[in-house]
Amino acid sequence: MNNFYEIIEKNQKLEKPALVDDLQSISYKDLFVLCNNLSSYLASKKIRKADRIAIFLPNSIEFALSFFSCLNIGAIAVPINPKFKKNEIQYYINDSNPKLIITSDTLRTILLETNNKLEKKIISLKGEEVDLDIFNHKYLGDKLNINSINENDKAIYLYSTGSTGIPKRVTRTHKNLISLANNHSETVGLDKSEKILFTLPISHTYALGNFIAAIKSAMTCYLQGDFNRKKVTQIIEKEKITIYPCVPFILDVLAQSNIDPKSFKSLKLLISAGAPLSKEVFDKFSEKFGIHPRQLYGSSETGVISINLEKDITSTLGSVGKPVKGVTVKIIKEDGKDANTNEQGEIIVKSETMTTGYDNLPEETKEVFKNGFYYTGDLGYVDKNGLIYINGRKKLIINISGNKVDPTEVENILSSHPKVKEAAVIGISHQSSHESIKAFIVCNEKTEKGEIIVYLKNKIADYKIPNIIEFVENIPKSPTGKILRNKLG
Repeated sequence: MNNFYEIIEKNQKLEKPALVDDLQSISYKDLFVLCNNLSSYLASKKIRKADRIAIFLPNSIEFALSFFSCLNIGAIAVPINPKFKKNEIQYYINDSNPKLIITSDTLRTILLETNNKLEKKIISLKGEEVDLDIFNHKYLGDKLNINSINENDKAIYLYSTGSTGIPKRVTRTHKNLISLANNHSETVGLDKSEKILFTLPISHTYALGNFIAAIKSAMTCYLQGDFNRKKVTQIIEKEKITIYPCVPFILDVLAQSNIDPKSFKSLKLLISAGAPLSKEVFDKFSEKFGIHPRQLYGSSETGVISINLEKDITSTLGSVGKPVKGVTVKIIKEDGKDANTNEQGEIIVKSETMTTGYDNLPEETKEVFKNGFYYTGDLGYVDKNGLIYINGRKKLIINISGNKVDPTEVENILSSHPKVKEAAVIGISHQSSHESIKAFIVCNEKTEKGEIIVYLKNKIADYKIPNIIEFVENIPKSPTGKILRNKLG
């Protein structure tokens, strides 16, 4: 198999539902026909192999059609989260330089407010005023030749939080996606009888990995643009959802609700990732609903690394499980030697699912991609049963309900405020496994917290905005000028 789209072809005769969103449902047969229609339309727009197509849409059937159509014609999909702020959107568009941007008529306005020169690149597939009504569109040409696509061709651009405060572009190939889908589905034991719900953005590597594994297994995927407790409960109960990938924050909200536990009786697998799952949240959720959340570990660079599927989940709660099929995990000490059982070190990963490096960033690539392994920056150990435990990180990344925040990025934005001399940002851990962001700010003239928040709201996504702001006279630094974060709190 050279092209992930061959999976869509393989399932083309299935009449069972493939994708369900708020507006409609389509079968695997429909999915194949509609993707071919859109692929042909994109080809008519002179889109060719290796051209970039940005997908600026929430979870929806249109998002899925756009993604698979890109793969079909050999274009590179560039998912961009529509919740990003204007300067973030501008960064991703500038960095990826897409030939086309697929969006909705509503989101088109946001794109044009970001950059009015994008008008000629935008195609709207969703809304009242669309450029292409994909569901009524006639097939434009002969069947496209997908044999020209090689498994090592680029399929998608994802972005990993950068140590410099700038997101790093990660290229994943068709081979990476095919391996990811196979590894995840075979490890978990997915089959076409399953129904999976997505409330996390498929533009993010965690949800994307679950999504392509589900499509490979011919499952029915329910797509929601966001998490809404009432709506999620209704969908799980009514549609008899069996698998739900989420984050600890969602589990905590559900556990504290007055939801009837019977509403979740269809759930067989509840996956938690993006941030550590605390015993408190695990216990509350398990006691209320009678199902144990399973921790998954992964990254933008590798896709899924491991998942805890142990029968004795209560005594292995702190573990992210064993590596999924096709993934090798090692623990390396600071001297570069392999760590012993239960000995802490850096977690490094090798797999056919992983990228080979960061685009146009040779120094950053050299730092973390060595000898065929990806050095995650996470600290942990492997016990005698082969279970992976994560207990720290070398890097500074902050987890906010599964979203990765680089403190350097927030510091750079804060420091651009005319009244801010310098800033330092750290993550504050809480017993519930949540992290919040705290900013320490040195001002060059008096300002208020509210003014800082308003400034940030126009610059970065809401989840990156500090929950706590403290004005200080100075920020502790080393003789070389490095911020001493361990002295901040």
